[in-house]
Amino acid sequence: MGVSCALNWGFVLIYALLISVFFCQSVSSLRCYSCFATGGKNRCEDYNTYKTAMSGKGDPEMKKNCTDPFDKICIIETFAVLGATVSHIRDCSNDANFSFSSNLQNIRGAYYRLYNLDPTKNETACEWDGQHLVCLTKCVSDFCNGPILAEVNKACAAQAITMITLMSFICFAFSWC
Repeated sequence: MGVSCALNWGFVLIYALLISVFFCQSVSSLRCYSCFATGGKNRCEDYNTYKTAMSGKGDPEMKKNCTDPFDKICIIETFAVLGATVSHIRDCSNDANFSFSSNLQNIRGAYYRLYNLDPTKNETACEWDGQHLVCLTKCVSDFCNGPILAEVNKACAAQAITMITLMSFICFAFSWC
């Protein structure tokens, strides 16, 4: 009887592990960094801004759950005039409209290459239209539009370890069935 009970709790442990992995991997929507700034050397270009946000001590609005229709991709968009950064944007996008789309309608054709970037390949390109330099990055995984921080994965790992430890103690306690 004790072996049968231990086997049943072994299945419970495996089930708990699978649930932990599922919850760490699944989120109802894409999550992107969200930051808007003007001028060069701004907070949106600073690594520490994202590190602080991910640790829970910074601006909580920087970790954005994307919502329909702006839940297709994450972007980084930089707009420069005469070599000086005018704006820097990190946000969710519908993969159709960008700040340069509405601002520069008369020269939209100059940015054809940017519209055709493949977000599944985390592609970046820049285009010069004779006056403006526009750079765009498109990507499709959580927080791909910012620095890769170990803190993103540490939270899920800690959750999984806690769940496995708890289930191990339960299995051990009931192994005397």
